[in-house]
Amino acid sequence: MTEAVDDWCEAPALNEFTQHFGPLRRTCQAERQRYALRARSDHSNGAGFVHGGVITAFVDEVAGTLVAEATGRPHVTVHLATSFIGPVRIGDLLELDCQIVKTTRSMVFLEARLFVADEIVATANLIFKATRTGSAPAGA
Repeated sequence: MTEAVDDWCEAPALNEFTQHFGPLRRTCQAERQRYALRARSDHSNGAGFVHGGVITAFVDEVAGTLVAEATGRPHVTVHLATSFIGPVRIGDLLELDCQIVKTTRSMVFLEARLFVADEIVATANLIFKATRTGSAPAGA
């Protein structure tokens, strides 16, 4: 991981929701996409660090995009567990390395690691479930 912004391209908005905490950046290398978010003051919590909800939403949105690209099917998040290991400060470049661990007929399992300047600050595990085209699961 690196703080060098030259290695990053602006990522298109993943959906309307990402506009609330973006813009996002992603690596320009096609073989493995990593995403990044520059922490802003409107991302802060009461302690002056980046709010965990912003970090979790960032992971969820990028993971959902990876699942959609890999499967070509609509999916929804059914599990997301985040462990916060270190603080993210305003102005930090938060880098996300997210990868699919396993895909079944209707489920996709992912792991994510988040870094600031090569230091791990959070991890996450996610499970996505396929939905029927144009439908949402009960309770969604």
